[in-house]
Amino acid sequence: MIWPFTRKPAAVAEHRTDYEAMLQSFYESFLRPGDTCADVGAHTGRHAFPMAAKVAPGGHVHAFEPIPACQQALREGCAARPEGAVVTLYPMALADFEGSSDFVLVKNLPEYSGLRERVYDQPVEKEHITVAVKRLDDVLGGLARLRYVKIDAEGGDFGILKGARTLLARHGPIVSFEFGMNSSVQYGTQPVEVWDFLAGLGYRVFDIRGRELGREAFDASGRAQKVWDYVAATAGDAALVSRHLARINARAA
Repeated sequence: MIWPFTRKPAAVAEHRTDYEAMLQSFYESFLRPGDTCADVGAHTGRHAFPMAAKVAPGGHVHAFEPIPACQQALREGCAARPEGAVVTLYPMALADFEGSSDFVLVKNLPEYSGLRERVYDQPVEKEHITVAVKRLDDVLGGLARLRYVKIDAEGGDFGILKGARTLLARHGPIVSFEFGMNSSVQYGTQPVEVWDFLAGLGYRVFDIRGRELGREAFDASGRAQKVWDYVAATAGDAALVSRHLARINARAA
């Protein structure tokens, strides 16, 4: 069975906005031919393949996905990728450690799957599988450039960021990630930890609505969970990110 990618069910009114479409519009606004990207939590390629189309020719998308059925969908999509777009599949999870780990596969809602359970807002059918786990620094440490990293890991996003510290410090890619206490609670991650980590690497944090968030504002947003999608950018990209997000939100209004 190959599962289609579905957005998380709307828990609050603001989730009625199609944030996946907004995210796609966002990275399509700045990716260029020849860019290198990482899609962490690629699922069936909802974003990996649009990213590949934007960075072709000459670009590369490194797609990480631990769920076997989703990996098959990615392999099939790779066979039909746009001319000149290279997508490499890594059948593994990412974190801030290396080894193997229990993985909670939510069979009826695979987009809720992760290294740990989360708060589920509807009935789920769970299965525990074992997956390989690596650090992004270890897998992609030899890259000459890295323009964009997209992370969607159901609460594991902070661990992935910590496992990519060297890449973030070296290349300063634009990063999109998710955060909400419903998914992060089992990891023991607090919003201020994420903000402090990114700020320590010279990043500024925005939500998908285009609002730049300081430490207290990000803490409040992560607990309110009215939006789940965030963007981090270094000083050199912050104005570009702010401009593109403003334009995308104006179109969505």
